Amino acid sequence: MKLTTLFVMVCCLQVSANSNAQTITLSGKNLPLATVFSAIKKQTGFIVFCNKDLLENARPVTCSVANMPLTEFLDMALKEQPLSYLVEDKTIVMMRRNVPEEKPASPFLTLLISISGQLINADTKEPIGSASVSVKNTKHGTTSDASGNFTLGNVDEKATLVISSVGFTPFEIPVARLMAIPAGGNEAVGANLLHRNSNGSFMLELKALPSALEEVVVLAFGSVKKKDLTGSVSTVSANVISQQHVTTLSRALEGTAAGLQLSTSSGQPGSEANIRVRGLGSLSAGSEPLVVVDGVPAAFPLSSYNPADIESIVISKDAASNSLYGSRASNGVILVTTKKGNRGKTKINFDVRLGQNSQGVPDFDIIKDPAEYYEIAWKSIYNYVRYNNETPAAGLHLDDAAARQYASNNLFRANAATLQNPNYLGNYMLYKIPDGTTLIDPATGKVRSDAQLLYYDDWNDYFIKKSTSQQYNVSLSGGNDKTDYFMSVGYMSDPSYVMGSDFNRYNARLKVNTSITKWLKGGMNISYARRYSNIPNYSGGTVNTNVFAFKDYFAPIWALYAHNEDGSIKHNAAGEVMYDLGTGETWSPYGATRRASFTGYSPAVYFEKDLTEQTYDDFSGRAFLEARFLKDFSFKVDFSIDNIYTYNRTYGNNESGTAARDYQGMVSGYWAKSMTLNTVQILNWNKELGNHHIDVLAGHEYRWAKNDYMSGSKSLMFAPDNPDMTNAIRINSLTGNGSKYGLEGYLARANYDFDSKYYLTASIRTDGSSNFRYDKWGTFWSLGGAWRISQEKFMLPLGDWLTELKLRGSYGTLGNQNVGANRWTDIWAISNTGSIENPVLGIYQSSVGNTALTWESNNVWNIGADIRLWDRLSLTVDYFRRKTIDMLWAKPLPASTGQSTKLENVAALQNTGYEVELGYELIRSKDLHWSVNLMASHYENKLLSIPAGVGSASLNGNYEEGNYLRGEGKDYYNLYMYKYAGVDKNTGEGLLYKELRATDNLSLYPGKSVGDIVTTKGSDGTKFEMGTASPDLVGGFNTQLQYKNFDFSVLTSWQIGGQIISLTYQNLTLNRLLGVHKDMAKGWTPENPDSNIPMFMNGAVNYFNRPVGGAQGQYSDWAMFDASYFNIKNVMLGYRLPQDLARRNGIESLRVFFSVENLHLFSAKKGLDPRTSFDGGSTLSAFGFPQTRTITFGLNLGL
Repeated sequence: MKLTTLFVMVCCLQVSANSNAQTITLSGKNLPLATVFSAIKKQTGFIVFCNKDLLENARPVTCSVANMPLTEFLDMALKEQPLSYLVEDKTIVMMRRNVPEEKPASPFLTLLISISGQLINADTKEPIGSASVSVKNTKHGTTSDASGNFTLGNVDEKATLVISSVGFTPFEIPVARLMAIPAGGNEAVGANLLHRNSNGSFMLELKALPSALEEVVVLAFGSVKKKDLTGSVSTVSANVISQQHVTTLSRALEGTAAGLQLSTSSGQPGSEANIRVRGLGSLSAGSEPLVVVDGVPAAFPLSSYNPADIESIVISKDAASNSLYGSRASNGVILVTTKKGNRGKTKINFDVRLGQNSQGVPDFDIIKDPAEYYEIAWKSIYNYVRYNNETPAAGLHLDDAAARQYASNNLFRANAATLQNPNYLGNYMLYKIPDGTTLIDPATGKVRSDAQLLYYDDWNDYFIKKSTSQQYNVSLSGGNDKTDYFMSVGYMSDPSYVMGSDFNRYNARLKVNTSITKWLKGGMNISYARRYSNIPNYSGGTVNTNVFAFKDYFAPIWALYAHNEDGSIKHNAAGEVMYDLGTGETWSPYGATRRASFTGYSPAVYFEKDLTEQTYDDFSGRAFLEARFLKDFSFKVDFSIDNIYTYNRTYGNNESGTAARDYQGMVSGYWAKSMTLNTVQILNWNKELGNHHIDVLAGHEYRWAKNDYMSGSKSLMFAPDNPDMTNAIRINSLTGNGSKYGLEGYLARANYDFDSKYYLTASIRTDGSSNFRYDKWGTFWSLGGAWRISQEKFMLPLGDWLTELKLRGSYGTLGNQNVGANRWTDIWAISNTGSIENPVLGIYQSSVGNTALTWESNNVWNIGADIRLWDRLSLTVDYFRRKTIDMLWAKPLPASTGQSTKLENVAALQNTGYEVELGYELIRSKDLHWSVNLMASHYENKLLSIPAGVGSASLNGNYEEGNYLRGEGKDYYNLYMYKYAGVDKNTGEGLLYKELRATDNLSLYPGKSVGDIVTTKGSDGTKFEMGTASPDLVGGFNTQLQYKNFDFSVLTSWQIGGQIISLTYQNLTLNRLLGVHKDMAKGWTPENPDSNIPMFMNGAVNYFNRPVGGAQGQYSDWAMFDASYFNIKNVMLGYRLPQDLARRNGIESLRVFFSVENLHLFSAKKGLDPRTSFDGGSTLSAFGFPQTRTITFGLNLGL
C-alpha cells in the first residue's frame, strides 16, 4: 500500500512538473475563455477539452502576465469561474465546478439519494476519467476520477441524470428508471450500457463517438484505425447501403467510393453489377475484385447476402492493403463485414419495405403511334419513287403528284414488284376508311381525317407492367459481458417490371461470439440463403428471342391479338382469346396479314408459357477459436465451409415459339453442387514499448473446392403447360463433369509505428495453386509507410484548423491465378453426331493446354495523402501506377490445329490514375447536420506489349479486333470504326470518310494524294481511330441532411467522357420499317437539305444501311455517343419518432421513410444508358434489359 501511495505521488509530481515547466505570456482585456484556451494550445502544445455548454456562464478574462507557469495561469484565469480543470499528460480537461446547489425551502418532503458507479469505455473496457455526471437543468454535479469512479449525492429521485465525456456518446436517464434496475441487471440507453452491481452501485459503459481518425477499418486478417493506415482504402457504411432498395449488394456500391467503377448490363432483379477497382487489370484472367465476407473469400455472389445484415464494406485498393491475399488480389479486394450483437438487453428490429417497380431508363424515341408509323412508311415509298438517284427502278423518278399518289396506292403492297424491297407493313390495316379511298391522303401525306381507328395493340403495355416489390427483415441482437449474438431472417420478393421476370431471396443468419475463459474466446457465423429467379429471354438482338425486341422492334401496327373486321378480338370455339400469329389471323381489306418476322407464332404465348428459372441454395458455416497467451500473443484458428446447390430449368412450350417449331417443346435442366473449405491459422504478437508499437502476424491458409454438375435436355413434350422432365419423350442430351481446385498460402505481416507519427508496414505471401502444371508457387510482397505530419511539434500551432495531415506510400506485387481449372493441359471430349438412339461417336480436342502457364503479376505503386481540416473537412488523394506483366493473351493458332487460340503469358498492360474523396460537414449543430461527399477517379490504361507477329504491317504494327485497334501504347478500348461523313446535299445519300491509300485508283480523286481524306458513297470507306471507351472521370456525389427528427439524403453517380456504341439505336435507324426511331422522320429531302440524316426510303440499302453498318457488324460512328452521364441513384426522406415518445408507447425506436431508386438518368440520348458496358457497348446485344426504378415506402421498428 505504501509503495502504491508513493507511486501515485511520484506520478502526480511528474504531471505537476511537466505542466509547471510550461509558461504562458498573455495580455488583454475581456478575453473570451475560448481565446485563452487557444493561446494555451499555441504556446504549450497542451490541448484543452471543453464542452460548449460549460462556457455559457463563463466570464471574460483580463490579464497581463509574462512567463507565468501554466497551472498558476489556469488558477488565475478560472478564479471565480464556474469551471475547474484536470491536467493529464498534455491534455487539460475542463469540467463544471462542483458548487452546492442553493434551493428554496420546500414545504414538501423530497427523497434525496446518492448514486455511485464507474464509467468505462464500452470498446476497450478502460476507465473514463474526468467525465461529467450531473443533474439535468441544475448546477449540481461531479466528475469521475482517473479510475472512472464517481459519487453524486443529494439527487432528487424525480430528477434526470446526465453523463457526458469528451469523445463519448452522452446520454440521459431518469433517476427513477436508473434505480429500478435490479442488482445484476442490465439496461441499454442508446448506444450505452448500464449494469447494476450487487452492492447497488453502477457500471456504465460509454460508447466512443465515431471519429474520422479513430474509425476502425477492416483489412486482410485484421483491422486498424484509419489514422494508422499506410495503404489506400475506402469505406462504405451500413447507412449508405440500407437507404437503397437493391436486390444485390454490388448495385449498392455505385458512386459510393473512389476507385470503383460499375457496369450494369442487365436490369434483371438479382443480377450482379460488374465491378472494377482501379480500372482494367487483365485481358483473359478477369478484372473482378476478390470479395471477402467476414474474413473469408466469398464462395457466393453478392446477391446471396441480405443488405440488412451488412455492417460495413471496405474497398481495399493497393499492394500494402492487399498483399496478404497474394495471388487473388491483383484486381483489388472488397471486404464485407456482417453485423454482430452488442452487450445489453435483447434488441429486436423489424424492417419492412414495399416498392413499386417501373422501367428506370426510358426507351429510345420510337414511333409507336399507328398514324405516325403509316405516314413514315408512306414517306419511304414516296422518297424512293421520287428521289432514288443511285439505282432507280424502271419507270420511276415520278414527279411530286404522281409520287404521292403512287405511295398512297402501294402502301399495303406486301411485295410490290416495282419496289426494291418488300414493304414490311404486312397488310395490317388498323383503320376503317370510306370505300374507294386510301389511308394516306396523297395531298398531305397524313392519315385521312375521317379514318376510324379500329384497334391498336400496344406491345409495350403487354410486356411492361408496374409491380410491387416486398422486403421484410427481422433481427435480434444482444449480449452480456461474455457473449454477444446477432440473429436475422429476411425475405425479398422483386417481380421486376417485365413479364416473366422476378427475384426472390430467403435469408437467415446466426452470429455468436463468446469468451470461454479469460484467455480463450470463440465464435460461429452460420447463414443460409435461397435465391430463386425467373428470367425472360433478353440476350441477343434477334426478334425471335428477346422480349425487349418484341416491344420495341416490332412494327407497332402488327397485331398482338387476332382481330375481326370490326376490330374486335377473335375468340376460338372454347371462348378463349386468339392471338395473331402473323399468318392471316387478323382481317385486312388488302388480303392476308403477314408479319415480316417471327411468323407462325405468338410472342405473347411464347413468353407467357416459356420459362427460365434458376434456384440456388447457399449454406455457409464459420467458426473460430482465439487464444491469448504470454500477455502479448494470440493464436487464432478459422474454419469455414460453403456449399452451393444449383438447379436451373429452361422450358420451351410446345404451342408457340422456336421450341414448339423445332422440337415440339423442350425442357432442359442443370444440377450442380459446389463445396469450398477454407481454414486459416494466425499467430499474432502485439507489443507496446513506450512510444513504439509493434504488431506482427504469421499465418497459413488452405482452400479447397470441388464442383460437380450434370445437365440434360428432353424434347417432344406430351402435355401442354407441363415443364417437368417426365412430360418429355425424347432425350436430346445428357452430360456431366467435375473439377477440383486447391490453394495453399503462407503469409506474414509486420506493422511498426513510433509515437503514432511514423509508420512502416511489410507484408509477404507465398501461394501455391493447382491451376498451374509446373510453376505452381508465386511470392507476393509489399512495403508501405506513412508520416502523420500533423503530429509533429512544429505543426501543433496549426492545430486549431489542421486536424490531420498524413502522407502515405506503398509498393508491392500482387498476383492473378484466374486462368481456370485444367487450362494447362490438353482436353479431349467425346462427341455424338448421331442421336442417343443411334449414336455416332467420335473424340476431338476441345482445347489446347499450355504447361508453361503461370501467374499474372501486378507491380503496384501508390502515393497518397489524408487531410482533415477544422475536424469537419476531409480530403483523401491517391495516385497509383499498376503494371501487369506476364499477362495472359489468347494467341491465335493456325487453322490446321483445329483450335482458334492458345493462352500464353506474353503481354503487358499498365494502368495509371488518381482518386479524390472529399467530405465536408457544412452544418454541425444540435438540431441540424448537413454533409456532402464527392468521389472522383481517373484511369488510363495502355498496352505495353503484345505478342510478336500479331500486329499487321499495314496497321503500323497494330491489329484490328472487331471495333477496336489494339497496339502497344494504345488504350485497350481504342475504338476503330468507319466514320460517318454526313449527307450528300444533292442526293440525300449517306457518306463515309475514306483515307486514300497506295492501292486506291487515285485518278478517281482529282487533286488528291495518298493520305488525304475524302468522302465516299460506296462501301470502300476506311476505318479511323474514334477515341476510347474509357471515361475521363467517374465518381459520385452524395449529400445527407438531418434536421431534428427528419432526414434527407441523395446518392448520385456520374461519368465524364468516353464513347459508347448503341446497337439498339443502330437497329432502330436501319431502314426495315420495323421499329423506327423518330430521328428518321428528320431525314434529308430537297426541302430539308441541311439534315445530317440520310433520306429515309423504302429499299434504302444503298442510301442508309451502308454508312450505318455493314453485314459483318463493322459499324460506323453513326450510333456512337458521348458516354457521359449523371444518375440520381437514390433519394430518401425519413422521419424518426422522438425517443421519449417512442418509449412512452413501449417501443425503442420508429422510423418511416420514402425513397426512389434510379430516379433519373441524364445521358447524351434519350434511352441511352452508358452504365451498361466498360468496353464501349460494341459487345452488347441490342435491346437490353433497362434498369428498374423503384418507389419505396418503408418502416423500421426497434423494440
